[in-house]
Amino acid sequence: MTTFIDEVIEDLLNSKLPLAETVVVLPSKRAGSFFLKKLKEHLKNDVCFLPQTLSIEELIEEISGLTAASQTQLQVELYHVYQSQFDGETPEAFLNFLGWGQTLLGDFNEIDRHLIPTDKFFDYLSAVKELNHWSTDTSSQLVSNYLVFWKSINTYYTSYKEHLEDLGLGYQGMLYRKAVDNVISFLDEDKQHYIFCGFNALNAAEQELIKNFLQRPTTKIYWDIDPYFLNDNNHVTATFIKSYLKEWGGLKEKSLLLPKQNSSFNTSKNITATGISQNIGQVKYTGQLLLDFSKDELEDTAVILGDEALLLPLLNSLPASVKNLNVTMGLPLGQVAQAAFFESWFQLQINHKEQGYYYKDVLSILDQQYTIYLLGDERKNLKKEITQKNLVFVKPNDLNKEASENYKLLFDFWNENTSKALEQILKSIQCLKEILFPEQNWLQLEFLHAFLELFTRLTNLNEAYPYLNDIKTLKQFYKDLLSQETLDFRGDPYQGLQIMGVLESRVLDFKNIIITSLNEGTFPSGKSQNSFIPFDLKIEYKLPTYREKDAIYAYHFFRLLQRAENINLIYNNEAGGLNSGEKSRFLLHLATDPDANYTYNEKSASASVRLERQTLKEIEKTPAIIEAIKKHAASGFSPSALTTYIRNPIDFYYKYVLGIKELDEVEDVIAHNTLGTVVHETLDTLYKPYLNTILSKEIVEKMQSTIDAEVKRQFDLNYNAINIKTGKNLIIFNVAKQFVSNFLNQEMQTITSGSEIIIKDLETKYIAQLSPEICIKGTVDRIDQINGVTRILDYKTGKVDTSQLVIKDWDELITDYKKQSKAFQVLCYALMISKKETLPEQVEAGIISFKNLNKGFLKLTENKNSNITQELLETFESYLLKLIDEILDSSVPFIEKEV
Repeated sequence: MTTFIDEVIEDLLNSKLPLAETVVVLPSKRAGSFFLKKLKEHLKNDVCFLPQTLSIEELIEEISGLTAASQTQLQVELYHVYQSQFDGETPEAFLNFLGWGQTLLGDFNEIDRHLIPTDKFFDYLSAVKELNHWSTDTSSQLVSNYLVFWKSINTYYTSYKEHLEDLGLGYQGMLYRKAVDNVISFLDEDKQHYIFCGFNALNAAEQELIKNFLQRPTTKIYWDIDPYFLNDNNHVTATFIKSYLKEWGGLKEKSLLLPKQNSSFNTSKNITATGISQNIGQVKYTGQLLLDFSKDELEDTAVILGDEALLLPLLNSLPASVKNLNVTMGLPLGQVAQAAFFESWFQLQINHKEQGYYYKDVLSILDQQYTIYLLGDERKNLKKEITQKNLVFVKPNDLNKEASENYKLLFDFWNENTSKALEQILKSIQCLKEILFPEQNWLQLEFLHAFLELFTRLTNLNEAYPYLNDIKTLKQFYKDLLSQETLDFRGDPYQGLQIMGVLESRVLDFKNIIITSLNEGTFPSGKSQNSFIPFDLKIEYKLPTYREKDAIYAYHFFRLLQRAENINLIYNNEAGGLNSGEKSRFLLHLATDPDANYTYNEKSASASVRLERQTLKEIEKTPAIIEAIKKHAASGFSPSALTTYIRNPIDFYYKYVLGIKELDEVEDVIAHNTLGTVVHETLDTLYKPYLNTILSKEIVEKMQSTIDAEVKRQFDLNYNAINIKTGKNLIIFNVAKQFVSNFLNQEMQTITSGSEIIIKDLETKYIAQLSPEICIKGTVDRIDQINGVTRILDYKTGKVDTSQLVIKDWDELITDYKKQSKAFQVLCYALMISKKETLPEQVEAGIISFKNLNKGFLKLTENKNSNITQELLETFESYLLKLIDEILDSSVPFIEKEV
């Protein structure tokens, strides 16, 4: 396959230009290294000095005489100028500036790269902004500051450029404008021959520079554009190159179009577009495609990531057959899992309150890999103490009086001192280095070194400028830096599979191409405009808009396909969310081209799915399991244990045989069972002084007067009461008070109506022997007597209906949890009491449902009879023993119930 670089080199060698005195200018450094490699292949055994290769940015920097500053420094210097030139009352804080400073820098770049006359432009821009925010409210500080800013924009721009030039620095656009000013004097002094290769969308400054270079007889420019696109008046791919060929007129003989004659694009090549669900599906499918490539084919294969965030998933999806690969893009440092450690640390400090650190922030940092290295077993002890004590706010240093230095380092409060924060972070990195180095964990050390460089740069900025004056600002600036940092991969750039982003593919050609993320909004990127310059103003001054951006994407896409032979185009075909479902317009173009000589196919792919029949878990009862159940039976089955078995035998096995407890977690929002405990304990405390006493209105009124204090006391005992003063917990606290108050109001109504209430027992524990080996046990909430009728009561803070306490079918009682669990529980309590003492003639059992309090006492009934008779209890006991016999039966396994 003859590549674009091959064609350029062939023409260059035929031109007889002295290579040692030639400079080849390309869109990127990577293209330069490939150019030299190909040139060596063409020269074979010839001995000579190679030409110099420069990226366009390197050439611009050389001509301008300025050094390109980092984005970080550019932001800080812009804020410095903004503060010194601000004409209003109070300039924006640095944290707020970070939100819009980058956009403003981008606009300055665009203005300078396109050589816009700034005075007139900024007057127009400030007038537009004033018109957009017209307001009769002249006292509005926000609007006033906004208008002052835009009226002063020309001053900021001019002062900023002067300030940077004094430092010998510049942003990209500034370098471009300066290079245009210096190009004639540069060319007078420089006598080398220049070759420009593979350019497409040139800004005004680049056009002016290249036109000046082309005045020289030996300068040439090679355009990489297929005749198929050039001859099509409607094809957007050739938009820019067509305009240069037309507008540059007299310089046409210096321009060379490659390929020269025949189309490389519209040939018998295979193009397959595949729709796959989600991003991970795309990279997994890419790995599957690469599995079919031979070693030689992989040498001439490139995977182009339309969305560069897919790099890590792709690297984890490559087949074992890919032995050599070269990744041209860096790994974003923000995608490294260890970055979460510093993010968690910042968040821990930012959310600090007077009461301490928020427990979720503490648990978050304790689960980070770097924390595990630093703290060892100390982190386990802290996690355990937080959950056991239900600490919503934590003071770690108070919990661990003999803490290690690393423990103190991690939880020392920064108190908005950014210098202290950076010092602590750098100290932690040094500690981690000392831990990891003996293990020779080189990858982790590489990550750590990148973080060391980042925080060292932040420290230098913090010492030089006073703007990082609080932790929130420091965190935001850290995140900005993190988004710009990448870790470079090391490898042979010329061997094996090539993985690259779209821009890295410029000038390069491959036989086999795989492109991912070909969806509208990703490739091309759509109408997003990160700019303060209105669309109509961009049109007026010929600044690039989303239209030009789409044309640039089109060029990159179709140029990649130009010389390739086997092409796989992959897109997300699952609708839902942004940038998904709708395939790229480029695919539609390929599919509908009436003059196409290539073969275009569309298909969809999905992961192979084997539908296996869902089998319910089944656990045989071994002698050891039977022995464990017998011990439980001897000590006493609780009603809740038995209803757990009715609901799902597997749950009973996990909880009561294996003893697996629920995960102990901090309750930052009061749990339902905690609410139930508080209500139960409050009523128990209020009623206990009046056992075996006829309740009077005065007694109930006395109880009502202490509701608030008692509910709060119970929350103190059962929950961290400091957490009930705000938010959902305050609502739940008031719900608990309302439940108790409503119940006492109902008691008052009963007494007022002439009924006599005597409390016999409260929260009494019972155990009953059903056989020599089997007991049941439980706690009865309340036994009272009302107008001579004894009642066995169970409190429920949830909602219970009358229908749940009606016995219709005795078999359902021990098989249907949803319908009969409440009746089963109440009968267990009645049976336990009857085993201990003789029940009166008139006994009722039932539930008080606090969410259904208007229904009053919900009675257990059978055949509309609510009296608990001995015959009823004997029948229940027989069914209860039947249930327990099943639990103890070794031939009946624990079988999971379908939910």
